[in-house]
Amino acid sequence: MRYLKLLLIFVLLSFAMAPEMKLKRVAKDIYMVRGVDALPSVENRGFMSNAFAVLTKEGWVVIDALSTPELSKEFVDNLYRVKKAPIKYAIITHYHPDHYYGAKTYKDLGATIIAHEKLLEFYRSGDAQQTLQAQKERFKGLFDKVVLVPPDRTVKDRLTLKVGGKTFELISMTPAHTNSDLVVYMPEEKVLFAGDLLYMNRIPFMGDRNASSKGWVEALRKIRDMDIKVVLAGHNEPMGKESIDFTLGYINFLRDNIKRLKEEGKSLDEIKELLKNNPYAKYVMYDVFHNANVFKIYTELDMEE
Repeated sequence: MRYLKLLLIFVLLSFAMAPEMKLKRVAKDIYMVRGVDALPSVENRGFMSNAFAVLTKEGWVVIDALSTPELSKEFVDNLYRVKKAPIKYAIITHYHPDHYYGAKTYKDLGATIIAHEKLLEFYRSGDAQQTLQAQKERFKGLFDKVVLVPPDRTVKDRLTLKVGGKTFELISMTPAHTNSDLVVYMPEEKVLFAGDLLYMNRIPFMGDRNASSKGWVEALRKIRDMDIKVVLAGHNEPMGKESIDFTLGYINFLRDNIKRLKEEGKSLDEIKELLKNNPYAKYVMYDVFHNANVFKIYTELDMEE
């Protein structure tokens, strides 16, 4: 009996700690849910990224699918409370689990799934399934119901969608955070859905095997030239163009300092130690991502030489 009581308390506490999904209107016809700043876990339900939706006269356009079908179904339920309209499109900004793994929910609802052509290549190669199996092993119980689906349409460079009186420009920005990055720009609203390319007071993850810090810098310079009022990204509250300066500042800080220290003959471990205490150390996810970013750029600079 005592064991059952303790088990019940544990379950209740776990449920209480699970982040609640709250739909927030951020602009006319544009809605979002905000994930927590953490790595995925059973406790946080893998709800550690944002998802967005735009209501048009024809139905919903969703940007990013969250990390599980349970979460994406919950997101749809929230959208239907605003308006029970069809999900016309689901746009995936890149292949990471927290943006892609919930996509089958939209496929089952009849939506057209759109992603970069490299995401389709990732799916067809078998690497996507191998990655999912590794995630299931690492995060026991979290991704058990995930079924991967391929995109119905792909983007190589640019694709313009006209949906219910609204325009969506899907623009390739690769390689940067991954080799499958898309941003979605609404020119009339001057809103940019930036995926994981832009951050404010939060450290980006640059350790993906297909990431390119050099390409990321180039992508940010392209974004800077766009007419943007609101940035909606994968892991922040709504931001402005100051997020470009923050993200670019961190990437250039690492690239410039790692290059200098390598030229001075410093080893990777010495560089990590020398760059441990820096102006960015106070920001969210620094302890989780910074050393991985140092390693990635250290090896990337070797390839550039």
